[in-house]
Amino acid sequence: MAQLRYHGMLGRVPILDPTALYRLRDSIYAADFLIAAVTEFDLFTWLSQRGWVKVADMAVELGLTARPLDVLLTYCAALGLVDRDIAGDRVHITELARQHLVAGSAYDLRAYYGSLAERPAVAELVHVLRTDEQAAWASSHGHDDWSGRLSDVDFARSITAAMDARSAFLGPALAHAISDIPVSALLDIGGSSGSYARAIIESRPNAKASVFERAPVDAAARTLLRESGWDKRISVVTGDMFADPLPSGHDAHLYSQVLHDWAAEQVEHLLASSYAALPAGGWLIDHDTHLNADKRGPLPVAEYSVLLMHSTRGKCWSTAELAEMAERVGFVDVSHRTTVCDRGVLLARKP
Repeated sequence: MAQLRYHGMLGRVPILDPTALYRLRDSIYAADFLIAAVTEFDLFTWLSQRGWVKVADMAVELGLTARPLDVLLTYCAALGLVDRDIAGDRVHITELARQHLVAGSAYDLRAYYGSLAERPAVAELVHVLRTDEQAAWASSHGHDDWSGRLSDVDFARSITAAMDARSAFLGPALAHAISDIPVSALLDIGGSSGSYARAIIESRPNAKASVFERAPVDAAARTLLRESGWDKRISVVTGDMFADPLPSGHDAHLYSQVLHDWAAEQVEHLLASSYAALPAGGWLIDHDTHLNADKRGPLPVAEYSVLLMHSTRGKCWSTAELAEMAERVGFVDVSHRTTVCDRGVLLARKP
């Protein structure tokens, strides 16, 4: 049974911890990813024939592309199937994998995994591993990638509803985690309906916020804010975060579960855009599922990264990767705080 928690920012009533429910949904593609590694690439037999292996050499020999291979190795490290040396960019098989996922072992489980190799998601993940081309959102047929589908009003509405559903619990926890950060004007970039912006400024009566969103999500956001009575404190600015400069006049920028949808060059572009638009002393707030700096876990985040790799251009970024990018564009005082449901917030300040 889930542990009983009291979520102070929600007030009123104790609520049950929904972490297991978040993990169940977010890990939906993870088992298929291991099946793909075992059945299509016989990854662990290959590793067992070598010592420490450079990741770049592995990519060449097995015909794998960099982003999905990185996600795979993070997931395998979190499962205890490989040891990972980030500094040397190399991996080594563990005894657990050697005993149970290698040809010739008395306890070889490869055939057990092979009995599920025909699952459709396995083929999709094999394709992503080989090409780095994202699959359709939720494995739907005949559709563009999730980002392209946002121009479809019905799809945009469903994604907005999904983001709002998780923000009811995650938003107050985020607000509590950054309650000491001074915020008077918040820009919620890619913020959908502004649910996280609402949570942050609710306890700051003099603060206002703006949501920066592209059409048609911007129209949905305006409607939802008006219906909820928040339109007086939260405005909506229409724009493309990759094509347009971010608006000035905000002392904090929020990316809530946005950066994990994008590749490294796009993430760094967004961080640089925030740095350019923020005033001196302004804060960058990245609320997301973050991997540990050594990219060995946590396991629930490594599992969620598989879903993101499958359907978006991104993955779950490690705290070290994000800190490096933030510092490269000029931010200082980078730190990380945990919240709830395997989420956390990475903070950085413009000097």
